[in-house]
Amino acid sequence: MMELTYIAAAANIVILLALLYPGFRNFFKTRSAISAALLLFTLLFLIQNAVAIYFHLTVIYTPAVEFEIATLTIIQAVGFGTLLWATYK
Repeated sequence: MMELTYIAAAANIVILLALLYPGFRNFFKTRSAISAALLLFTLLFLIQNAVAIYFHLTVIYTPAVEFEIATLTIIQAVGFGTLLWATYK
């Protein structure tokens, strides 16, 4: 189950890195509060997923917790993927 978590967390990092380019571009172009907030949102989730991968590799979870972590990480990947799709559409 943790293998799915690793894959989803890595996918999250790739998606969030892809969201950084339009985030920085929009922020430097408009200097608006919403652009800054979206950029901060992306950066914080990028840090969160990097730290999560570290924890997943160094902590042993029970099977029930593994399932919950995997489920939440996959849901997060779907959400970030939707945001990426809407950003580049």
